Amino acid sequence: MVFKPGQGGHGRPKGARNRFDSFAYACALAHVQHKIGTPAPAEFAGTSLWAALEVTLAEDAEAYLARIISMLPKSISFESSLSSMEDDEIDNLLVQLKERALEAKAPPLSPLLLESKVTNGSHQPD
Repeated sequence: MVFKPGQGGHGRPKGARNRFDSFAYACALAHVQHKIGTPAPAEFAGTSLWAALEVTLAEDAEAYLARIISMLPKSISFESSLSSMEDDEIDNLLVQLKERALEAKAPPLSPLLLESKVTNGSHQPD
C-alpha cells in the first residue's frame, strides 16, 4: 500500500494495542481476576496463553507475577488525582506513604512473653 503525501501512514497512536496485544492483555487480566477452581472464561478456555498462565502460576508464582507486571503500563499519571488536592493534602499523603514504606521494611515484632509463678498450684502473674 502506498501512502500519498498528507494521508495517514503513521500507524497506531502511541500506546494503542494491536489485536494480539489486546487479546493477551484481556486474557492475563481475566486470569488474574479468575477464581481458582472455577472454569476458565469461554473466550480464553483452551487457549495456549491461558494454559501457559495456569502452568506458570502453579510452578513459579514469582515468574507469573513478573509476567503480569511486565504487561502493565510503564508509567502511571497521577496528575489528575493530585491536581484537585491542596498542597497540605499532598504533603499528608506523602507522609503516610513514607510511613507505610518504613513499616513494610521494618522487621516483624516478636511476640511478648509473659512470665508467671506457680504458687500452691495456681498461676500468679508477676
